[in-house]
Amino acid sequence: MILLKLYDRIILGLAALGAASLAVVTVLIIYDVLSRNLGWTPLNATSAIVEYALLFSTMAAAPWLVRINGHVSLSSVIKLTPRAVQRGVNRLVLLIAASAVGILAVVSGRIGLRQWQSGTIDMRSVDLSGWLLYAFMALGFALMATEFLRMLLRGEEYTGAGGEH
Repeated sequence: MILLKLYDRIILGLAALGAASLAVVTVLIIYDVLSRNLGWTPLNATSAIVEYALLFSTMAAAPWLVRINGHVSLSSVIKLTPRAVQRGVNRLVLLIAASAVGILAVVSGRIGLRQWQSGTIDMRSVDLSGWLLYAFMALGFALMATEFLRMLLRGEEYTGAGGEH
């Protein structure tokens, strides 16, 4: 139970970090626009930081979105089927979703490992180790797979759009 509570806090913490990074992006863009219009010197790194932050925020918040059924789904099609069929389709969709993001986690993890082994640097106005970008993706996809599997094991339904029925 302690591990589950820690895991839950990690999911919420990552979602909060993802939201905070979007707030930083907003401030950076506002500063960039204002500085250009007021004749100040804009930050050279704004574009690169925004790109990195968008990847991070997406991967950080995605597991939480899966948890609250905030992800995209075709629940309206499933709702047209008989209730008995809906349960089976829901379980199948959860299994396919978990498998898909699990595969993406493995692939991005392998690419990240190769990037780390070769010492690749992503060179922009801010230099960043190439493996770090893939680590964001591998972690995000792995946590999404975990969330889909939790839903499956708990017998929850894949409803999408904030759990609407």
